[in-house]
Amino acid sequence: MTAAAPDCSLCKLCRVMLLTTQQFMKLGGEKWDRGFLIRVGKRARLLHEEILGKVPTKVRSSIKGAYRNKVGLYPCGVLEQAYRQVLAEQAAGLEDKVSEPQAE
Repeated sequence: MTAAAPDCSLCKLCRVMLLTTQQFMKLGGEKWDRGFLIRVGKRARLLHEEILGKVPTKVRSSIKGAYRNKVGLYPCGVLEQAYRQVLAEQAAGLEDKVSEPQAE
């Protein structure tokens, strides 16, 4: 087994592990801005409905028992796809802005 080959036993567990977008962000060790977090969540909801055919489960966002702010729980694989798609859209948007001439 080479160092570059992924351990598939861990991947299978991750695909079914249910996470919120905040938890997914923290697992990656990243800090996203609010807009990016919302875009990933919206994309994850669309992918979840498309792949599984149902709306994701909602839970309270805080472990302290806050009454408001329910958030969706998504399989880790759905969040990975949503994250990659949002990153690709963001990169394509930046390329478009660079290629367009500024109007004066």
